[in-house]
Amino acid sequence: MPSAPLRRWITPSLAVLTAAIACAVLIYARPLAATPAAQQEMRSDAAVTVVDRATEIELIPSGRHRGTGLVFHPGARVDSRAYLPLLRQVAEAGYPVVVLKPPLGMAILQSGQGEQAFGRAQRWVAGGHSLGGPAAARLANSHPDRVRGLLLWASYPDVEVRDLDVTSIYGTRDGLSDPDAVRQAPLPADTEFVAVPGAIHAHFGDYGPQSGDGQPTTSRAEAQRQIIAATLDGLARVEARP
Repeated sequence: MPSAPLRRWITPSLAVLTAAIACAVLIYARPLAATPAAQQEMRSDAAVTVVDRATEIELIPSGRHRGTGLVFHPGARVDSRAYLPLLRQVAEAGYPVVVLKPPLGMAILQSGQGEQAFGRAQRWVAGGHSLGGPAAARLANSHPDRVRGLLLWASYPDVEVRDLDVTSIYGTRDGLSDPDAVRQAPLPADTEFVAVPGAIHAHFGDYGPQSGDGQPTTSRAEAQRQIIAATLDGLARVEARP
């Protein structure tokens, strides 16, 4: 049997090795491409100007700009464009949106990437889907002067979150982000949890089915209507804060 000092070294080393293997599996897994309909949302129109850059997609409201912006971290290996059908509606409501394009499709590998957006709005909400959520939480914790809120889509952080207005939206039929784990996350006591009945993990983006996901009992359109409504409510709370 290993000595006590050796056991203390082995335990964290195995944890690091396990995390590294998990990341490698995700990195080399087949990316989840945006549907053709989602890709069409890259166009600019009278309501939203879309700016496509190497590291981000920016959605700029053409009308009134609110003082709060949303910087959004995609789920692991999910095409950033897959979130445009939902996030475009956020921009249409007046909130500037920056959808990140993380390295290797893994937001968790570079959680500070969203810092590049900070000069474009007075305050920010950091958001993320699935494994993008932990990256969003780390960004928020690192910049309490700029990030006032946290938006979690089918996700939960791997760090304790304090002093933020948090909205956590999840599907009751999600097969990849367990609803019980979502609700037991280390979040403030006043976190706004919003359950979307019958929704699954893949309803939070337009990228098709996802292995291991649950079976929905509601339509994608209805799930996304509720996701956007709850998202806008969360952004409005942050916007109303002094």
